[in-house]
Amino acid sequence: MIEVLVLTLAIGTNTQITDTEVSFPGVGLELKGVLSVPEGKATMPAVLLLPGSGPTDRDGNQPPQITTNILKDIGGFLNSEGFVTLRFDKRPVHRYADHWPKDIAKISEFFSVENHLADVESAYKFLADQKSVDSKSIYILGHSEGGIFANALGAKLNPKGLILLGTPARTMDVIIREQLAANIAAIQDTALRTRIQDDLDLAIMTLKEKPEIPEGLHPGLATLFNPSTAHIWHGYFSIDPIAKAKAYKGKVFVSNGEKDVQVSAERDAKPLADAFGDRGTLYIAPETSHNFKHVDKPTDLGFAGPVVPGLLENLKAWLKKQES
Repeated sequence: MIEVLVLTLAIGTNTQITDTEVSFPGVGLELKGVLSVPEGKATMPAVLLLPGSGPTDRDGNQPPQITTNILKDIGGFLNSEGFVTLRFDKRPVHRYADHWPKDIAKISEFFSVENHLADVESAYKFLADQKSVDSKSIYILGHSEGGIFANALGAKLNPKGLILLGTPARTMDVIIREQLAANIAAIQDTALRTRIQDDLDLAIMTLKEKPEIPEGLHPGLATLFNPSTAHIWHGYFSIDPIAKAKAYKGKVFVSNGEKDVQVSAERDAKPLADAFGDRGTLYIAPETSHNFKHVDKPTDLGFAGPVVPGLLENLKAWLKKQES
């Protein structure tokens, strides 16, 4: 369903871009997004862009707290290079609040990984059906969680290529343990530290088996593990990124920020690229955060500023090779 038509001019180029507000069916709601079509050929290659975790919108933001514009900026760059793009607001974005269930158990099911993956499939089909799109030349670009989903669906959707940015290679149980390790180690009370570590292990072990939160977890873990998050954690823990990578037979561009404090260049990006064999291309962006912004120190989250030029230059070269 096409709702609003807006004409814009791609920054830094002479290419006119048509931005169209669109909607397409998700599971239990209509998803909203923007289809951006450059002026040019009758049909063009296209890229579906997938945002990171939480209530992250089509631009890669969680307003008002977090603004990175990573997907907006990369999308604009791709448009200037002659690619149609589709960016959409995923189901946890607040604009859909009226469609969220009120019952806790149903909330957990509504935000399940299965529903997120089904939404991505619907977005991919919508993009492939556009008259401006060469349906044999569609790529899926995912950032962070979006990369997990892109990789998980690669073998099923069989796009021409995958673009995985800041994407884990390790399973989520390993990553969540690593992300919490420093906080747990800093607890001075030995008994409390042991309790929280044991409860974390119990939560992960249970959720790997079923979408259920064990009773009696320490309250300090409640923001992560509660009845409303049971299904999405179960889904996360069920995905093996390396196995998914080996199942996909297309070409893949993998990139990570050197100073990414959420996903490791060494422990994630490099093993993930290796899993694709000679089909994978790896670029580690120096002095760069998880959001592909320049940083001077590892503790800087790097939300502000432009996407680092190195990522765009290497992505452009990779796409040119695929399209030649």
